[in-house]
Amino acid sequence: MQYREINSTQNDHVKLLTKLKEKKYRKELNLALIEGWNIIEEALQQKLLIEILTLESNSLKLKNVGDVLITICSEPILEKLSQSKNSQNIIGVIDLNKISENNFFKSDQHILLLENIQDPGNLGTLIRTALGFNFTNIILYNHTVDIFNDKVLRASQGAIFKAAIKEFNLEEIKALQANQYKMITTDLKEKNIFLQECQFNKADRYILALGNEGHGLSPALQKISNYNIQIKINPKLDSLNVAQAGTILMYEINRQLEGK
Repeated sequence: MQYREINSTQNDHVKLLTKLKEKKYRKELNLALIEGWNIIEEALQQKLLIEILTLESNSLKLKNVGDVLITICSEPILEKLSQSKNSQNIIGVIDLNKISENNFFKSDQHILLLENIQDPGNLGTLIRTALGFNFTNIILYNHTVDIFNDKVLRASQGAIFKAAIKEFNLEEIKALQANQYKMITTDLKEKNIFLQECQFNKADRYILALGNEGHGLSPALQKISNYNIQIKINPKLDSLNVAQAGTILMYEINRQLEGK
């Protein structure tokens, strides 16, 4: 473990890290910022952290962080780097290459496909829920919000470090279907069956596709759907929030396939 101190918001390293608030620089530098003790502890367990920036008063809490650079800095620096009103005065830098090294889909797990999800809270919640119900392979498709958006990270509670998350195009999705995956969609405009009437086969692998909060799934995904499912709800309510609907669907699919 190494220590150093930075006191100026104009420091070149601080300026570089500030750029990581933008997706294009995260991709270019293969680095991302995270903040808050809980998510930093998750990243430490997964050995993704290369640097922690914090106040000197927190240094004693970081005695056993392994081969991670500890940068002691001032509150103005942390405020400059933070995307949250409550960063807890600790910010981590993660190496995205290390995530890529372990980012392999597991053939015995189902897939959650998220198309054009725009609300960061919804995306983070769906990733966390997916991990809970054995949808540990996650596809981001068609302009879904960046997973390293701070609100996504906080809503996921570190689940993004434990799931395999990839960006796929339509042809790659079709290739999965050709490899024995069956796609479940939830478009209310298409002919559908109620979830309560569905029986899921343990011998099959499923792709659960959830679409944009306002517009649902694109016609391209609707066209290749194997099952279009509707959740029966009180007729006084038009629809459920995508994160709520996804939670119900993943729970029921997992319940049947686990035999519970």
